[in-house]
Amino acid sequence: MESDSIRASGTDTLVDIWINGKLRAICVSRDAIDSHIGFDRAAAMSEDDRCEFVRKNLPLVVTAVKRKLRDTEPGADAVTIEGSQLGAVDDGADRRKRERRTTERRKVSKPKEVLPHGERRRTDRRKTERRRPPGK
Repeated sequence: MESDSIRASGTDTLVDIWINGKLRAICVSRDAIDSHIGFDRAAAMSEDDRCEFVRKNLPLVVTAVKRKLRDTEPGADAVTIEGSQLGAVDDGADRRKRERRTTERRKVSKPKEVLPHGERRRTDRRKTERRRPPGK
């Protein structure tokens, strides 16, 4: 990403980036950064530090912008990320606490006709030996 596409302006950090096939002007407010990293750490951040934070966390910013575009106006040229919108909905939040297996993993014996084409064998049993018999 070019160095001039992320810049600080007052308390906001501005980013120009292509999202969903359109060049968009994104404004990440200081409150969004503060709520994401903590108000005590963010108080000591300079403008350059905020620009570096946005550059390093660009996927997080893009996700927040796409979420806001989906919820509000999809054709907006300028989007402002405020408050807790930067990390508001985390779909993979603490995945260690939820159930990871979604289906039964045990093998269930089903007749060959019921199985999908890719999961059934071409023949039920081997017609030939696996190895040649030893030569005489």
